[in-house]
Amino acid sequence: MTDREKVAIFWDFENCCPPSTQGLGYDIANNIGRIARIFGSVTTFRAYLDISSQPSKSTALRSELQLSGVSVVDCPHNGKKDVVDKMAIVDMFAFAVDHPPPATVILVAGDRDYAYALSTLRLRNYKVVLITPCATSCLEACASFVVDW
Repeated sequence: MTDREKVAIFWDFENCCPPSTQGLGYDIANNIGRIARIFGSVTTFRAYLDISSQPSKSTALRSELQLSGVSVVDCPHNGKKDVVDKMAIVDMFAFAVDHPPPATVILVAGDRDYAYALSTLRLRNYKVVLITPCATSCLEACASFVVDW
């Protein structure tokens, strides 16, 4: 694996939400980034969530993530389902269009709704890394590598 390979991280923050502990945002971003740099240079690091539905105490966590280089993407639900999933999937494929293999897509999630997207990327020779607290077997089967959250 060369340092020139591009890596993108897509984090379903609503699905894998850490506790709102002071200083934890820096640690989480650094730990995920450390895993990502094994595969190449990180060009994209995004966390998706509906900011209006987050508790006010999570503001410090989101701020720490942003200061650590994570782009926090607001996904207002407006009564709709799967908004985060759909936005993350579109961004994964936009990355794929802009960065042909060899490249790595890292998904931080446990939602089986991502299975088809991950399978499609993997079949097209992208390395797919899944960081998850509780992946289903079908989601794990779609990844090249699985890392426990």
